[in-house]
Amino acid sequence: MKRARLSAALALATLSVTGFAQAAGPDPGAEAKRLVTQLDAPATRTIVADPLAKAKAAQQRAQNARGAGDLHHATELDALALTWAQVADDLVRTAAAEKKLAELQKQVSELEQKAVRTQALIEQTIARRGRAEQNLANAEAAKPAAKGAPATPAPSKGPPAAASAPKSAKAGAKK
Repeated sequence: MKRARLSAALALATLSVTGFAQAAGPDPGAEAKRLVTQLDAPATRTIVADPLAKAKAAQQRAQNARGAGDLHHATELDALALTWAQVADDLVRTAAAEKKLAELQKQVSELEQKAVRTQALIEQTIARRGRAEQNLANAEAAKPAAKGAPATPAPSKGPPAAASAPKSAKAGAKK
């Protein structure tokens, strides 16, 4: 029985020391007031209107409780105001992260489109190269056949340069 009382007393002492350590920590009322002042800017007002209103209401209730001499509930209401102010701060940070995410997604989309266009250009270039190689192979195959074919005597109505003119015209047409 004594051990149970001793452990209960020890637990109570631990809770008391822990409670005093938390009370000696930063003032939740001051921290809530700082956050509310920081977040009550025109740029963030639309995002955090509801949590800020609740934090301000909790601050007002804490002041009223202090005025009435209820320090215990005033401290709890300050903690509540701090919680609402932290919620508002989280909303601002979340909105900033979502905005950054949207910008990154837009950049990713643009890069994906560039990659698709680049891939299409590469495929077109490969196809053109294949067609050019095929045309070259066909031209080389036709060239030895033309050299090996018997020459037909052409009527000599003009200088020999006239006979070579059609060949150059054909060569120019193939280019």
